[in-house]
Amino acid sequence: MKKAILKFVIYFSIFLIGNLIINILFKPHIDFLTAFSTAVGVSLGIATIELYTNKKAKEV
Repeated sequence: MKKAILKFVIYFSIFLIGNLIINILFKPHIDFLTAFSTAVGVSLGIATIELYTNKKAKEV
């Protein structure tokens, strides 16, 4: 479970920084709330699917 949380934090930071860079380049103002919510959703989804597939692989 500790690995899943660490991967979530890594994915979250990568997507948050990426979204903020995209906002800075293509918009006149930084929309932090949109970047934050997108990063949380995507990283939570990836971490959950990865945790699920790892559990299924161990069962087989």
